[in-house]
Amino acid sequence: MGGYYVAASAVAAGDVNRARKAVRSLALPGPKRIHFTDERDDRRKKLLKEFSALDTVVNVYVARGLRDKEARPLCLGALARDAAASGADHLSVEKDESSYAHDKKIIGQALQSSENRPRYDFPWAHEETLLWVSDAVAWCYQKRGCWTGLAAPLVADVVELT
Repeated sequence: MGGYYVAASAVAAGDVNRARKAVRSLALPGPKRIHFTDERDDRRKKLLKEFSALDTVVNVYVARGLRDKEARPLCLGALARDAAASGADHLSVEKDESSYAHDKKIIGQALQSSENRPRYDFPWAHEETLLWVSDAVAWCYQKRGCWTGLAAPLVADVVELT
């Protein structure tokens, strides 16, 4: 059964720059970013292996049986609350012009009652390389089959919201 997937990568604060550099080094000449939709299967497998070597963990948030406009806020709210509860100091959500204002509101509301309120921003995917890891895992979960297993070494938790 399909669903709406949001994947969130977490990296220890002291490892962020090293992880960004490592992920950036995997980009091919030309494109501004790694986008799993645009990659060949053999390259996807190589990237997942390389991403697994980083000290990065990914949580996957899943909402099933809802329209995207209902599922996305549910996933983002849960992600923001979990980030705050884990003590994260920064949260980056890939900017989507069509949902930016709503995403910002959802995250702000989700963090409102949190004791720890991480800073949050909305970079474009080419501006934050660690978003590429999240994109890869979300793509794998959306495709299902062998891809979920190939992404498994990166995944710390799958949070079923519906």
